[in-house]
Amino acid sequence: MPLTVRDVGIVPSVERFVSTNYLLRHIVVLALLAALSLCTSIVAYVLALHYGHPTHFSSSDPRLGFQAGSAGRDTMDIISSCASTLITCIYSSVHFDVPRSYAHRLPFLKKMRSRDFWLELWAKVTFWLLGIFSPEMLVLHAFYEYMIARRDVAWMHANGHPGWTTTLAFAADMGALVGLTEEGLEVPVRSGFALHEQLLRNRAPGTLDCKALEYELADHTKADLLFKIITTLQIVRFFIGTVARFVVKLPVAPLETVTCAYVLCTLMYYLLWLHKPYNISERIPVRVGPPVLQRSRPVAQSAPSVNSVERAKGGWKQPFRSFWDKHGAPFIEPPMSEADRLHGSERMWQSSPYMTQGSFVAAAASLFVGLAHLACWDVEFPNTNGQVLWRYCSVFIIVLPIFEFVIILGAAIIDRHWVTEAMNKIALTFIVIYCMARLVLLILLGHSFQSLPAGAYDTKDIPWLSFIPFIH
Repeated sequence: MPLTVRDVGIVPSVERFVSTNYLLRHIVVLALLAALSLCTSIVAYVLALHYGHPTHFSSSDPRLGFQAGSAGRDTMDIISSCASTLITCIYSSVHFDVPRSYAHRLPFLKKMRSRDFWLELWAKVTFWLLGIFSPEMLVLHAFYEYMIARRDVAWMHANGHPGWTTTLAFAADMGALVGLTEEGLEVPVRSGFALHEQLLRNRAPGTLDCKALEYELADHTKADLLFKIITTLQIVRFFIGTVARFVVKLPVAPLETVTCAYVLCTLMYYLLWLHKPYNISERIPVRVGPPVLQRSRPVAQSAPSVNSVERAKGGWKQPFRSFWDKHGAPFIEPPMSEADRLHGSERMWQSSPYMTQGSFVAAAASLFVGLAHLACWDVEFPNTNGQVLWRYCSVFIIVLPIFEFVIILGAAIIDRHWVTEAMNKIALTFIVIYCMARLVLLILLGHSFQSLPAGAYDTKDIPWLSFIPFIH
């Protein structure tokens, strides 16, 4: 059966956030919002420049436009180094789900004519574009997947599968594992809990050879070690070059500073996906041993840990531990119902246990990007209003995600339907403003190359940097 847009979605695992029944409606709404943001950003940018004035630069600080073939480095050297670093980071860091079709098995010519192949390629391209234009959203996505995998591991350990690991939890969540019925039919599972339900035998789960599963996953994973080494060297080389310019007080292009923040976001979601199998295209049948006679006791019934015994003794740390148990622990590990656990990898609603935590993580990632733009506070453009736009937009992309987190947290605390509806509309407005600010900043990044300080192209104070290879 061929895939449809409903099957693939805008990005892999899109069903975590949007119901499949309303997927196309959400796509239309998001497309309209994106078009509105883009048009408004361009109009605001054009009007700001129209009513601005030419910037008068100091004679002691000469400015240069587009440079080609200069003695040190030229404009394309700066752009290509930033682009290659960002692209290699995103390509090696984004971990996709297992394809839902078998188009990847087709010969090249048939693959080019396959609709399923192009739909799945579109899903990957949109994910890569998300990493380029909004890396904090990928951080949020990776955070949700990590927390679901973490809770999945705890549940499996408490219910008779002590060998279940985070890697296996990720594999089940991404659709890499399938259970087999008695007739030998494959039944895809989306979590350890769902797999556990498939394996129940007379109230006792069958034994899983978790080590064998991990070895088979490692055999299916197509992680290119050489490519990861090259990517790491690219990142190190880029950071060394940028930091070296700061140390010797040479000007740094705004694009270089912003790229550093994007790379930090890339490292954040790479760490969250560290145990997630990479680039798996085939599903793995789960091998089940004979059912066990006794299930391991749930964690809640196990013997008290050393920490709980020390906590019972009291001491000066007791008030801090009590505060953490009451306020900190529920925030990090919120209560989760059996329905949330079973369907958690497929649905992440606003009422989801991790929605507040996710908004906090997204705000933290946005703060990295915002601070990078704020670091270029004194950047000058050929038009005086260019700097004004840059400053306002830099403040917006720092403040708005924080407001967004406060709104979602407030809706979760108040827990009233009409309050949630009102706060949703406010949050949506903030998201649109945030998107417009990001688009204006992207336009200004390109505009900044018309008035870079002459020292931004100078490399005479860091001649040793040319001996470190860099792939453009």
